Amino acid sequence: MAQAENGDRVLVYYKGVLENGTLTEGTVEGEPFEFTVGDETVKEVFTRIVLGMEEGDSRSVVLPPEEAFGPYNPDFVIEVERSKFPPDAPLEKGVRMEVQSDRDGTPMEVVIKEVTPERVTLDGNHPFAGETITMTIQFLEIVF
Repeated sequence: MAQAENGDRVLVYYKGVLENGTLTEGTVEGEPFEFTVGDETVKEVFTRIVLGMEEGDSRSVVLPPEEAFGPYNPDFVIEVERSKFPPDAPLEKGVRMEVQSDRDGTPMEVVIKEVTPERVTLDGNHPFAGETITMTIQFLEIVF
């Protein structure tokens, strides 16, 4: 049976799970994920896990934060004056929103961490930043 090599187009099921068992992402109950092994637009971890796998193989790899969603960066947490938000903005803890960075106006997704009458604390870290993830891939087939 053929083993996956760089350049192969493959189909896999995958799932990422936190240490507490929470599913972070995956395709286990959906459409398989199709990608080209070694494609730079796909997370490098997929290539690393899939290389050398054969149809029907399963493999799990524990990913430290640096290889998963990155380390938690306290510099991505900022406080903003509440008056900077429109009066009808849904300012509640846990709400995800898009804001523009001060530096260049690039949109950035944040989560509201805290709301006081004067300030809103925003966190620009990925929700799973700082977490160790176990990535499991079930190799389905080499498409071509």
